[in-house]
Amino acid sequence: MLLTLAALLSAACNNKKTEKDSWVAPKHESVTRQMPDLQLTDSVRAAGCLYVYDICRVACDSLPMVKDDMDDYYRDNTIRVTLHRDGAVYFDKTFTKATFASSISKDFYENAILDGIRFLRVEVGQGLVFSFAVSYPESDMSVPFLMTITDTGSYSFVKDENLDREEGDSVYFDDGV
Repeated sequence: MLLTLAALLSAACNNKKTEKDSWVAPKHESVTRQMPDLQLTDSVRAAGCLYVYDICRVACDSLPMVKDDMDDYYRDNTIRVTLHRDGAVYFDKTFTKATFASSISKDFYENAILDGIRFLRVEVGQGLVFSFAVSYPESDMSVPFLMTITDTGSYSFVKDENLDREEGDSVYFDDGV
């Protein structure tokens, strides 16, 4: 009986783990995330014409996914801009992050998504100006671009160097819209 008790005590002591041994960091399981799809329609009057713009941001399964530091994956977006002038469509184009590839670094391009767009203003004699953002997912690291669409339907992009933009002129597509 004494031998049995000694064997049980020995086994109990050998199986006892310290607090340090029993703590294991929880494993992070990667997930796939995406921004919500958004649709916005608004209008502006300029030079005697009524301009209506439709903006549609959609998470796209066919675009390459972006991976963050936590091994989470993010679907990239397409943004479609349709402009009507006095009821007739004169501009309709879908944009992807690739539209801006030549203006951002390769590393930023590989780790960012096409985040958002916002109408900014009418520039007399130039056209309608929109602001696009290519950003790291769920981050404030962003490269903003200005796109001007002329009355003929042509468009051009420049990097937005004005980082002092007012809050109302934010380049982010406000999810509360």
